[in-house]
Amino acid sequence: MTSTPTGVSRGRSTRALVGAGVFGFGVSALVDVLLLHHVLQWHHLVSARVSPNTVDGLRTNLLADGLFSLVMLAVAGVGVGLMWRAERRTAAPLAVRPLAGVVLVGVGLFDLFDVVVDHTLLGLHHALSQGGTYDPYWALVSLGIVALGVLVYRSGRNSTRGGTDGPA
Repeated sequence: MTSTPTGVSRGRSTRALVGAGVFGFGVSALVDVLLLHHVLQWHHLVSARVSPNTVDGLRTNLLADGLFSLVMLAVAGVGVGLMWRAERRTAAPLAVRPLAGVVLVGVGLFDLFDVVVDHTLLGLHHALSQGGTYDPYWALVSLGIVALGVLVYRSGRNSTRGGTDGPA
């Protein structure tokens, strides 16, 4: 037995895990825009810089939301592509739990990126348009999602050494 097949298999598994994280990052951004920006209307991407209380301001905010959504759709698509390529190139199916765990890590990392970069460093918007009062809680929830993802990933890796965990 040579180490090449195992190395190749690990490379494909790593590619799939990276794809899962990228997918989670992109999907979290899309859910954020759809739920928080459009349905609940808590804020828009640039609502701390351009007031959405005028027609022109709302148009600018919706344009920024739309462009951001297109970019994040592409990011999620790249993640799906990486997972799909990795799955097609391996004889054994990829384990579901580790992939799901890394998707959750990607979700939490987007939320953490959002609160640190968009809310704090760039000041583009806040969790609620009234100000940054809820931003620390958003960061804690984000860290909780990352921690949950790590737990799900580890539970899948521990139960599937050398195999798959079957349907989730």
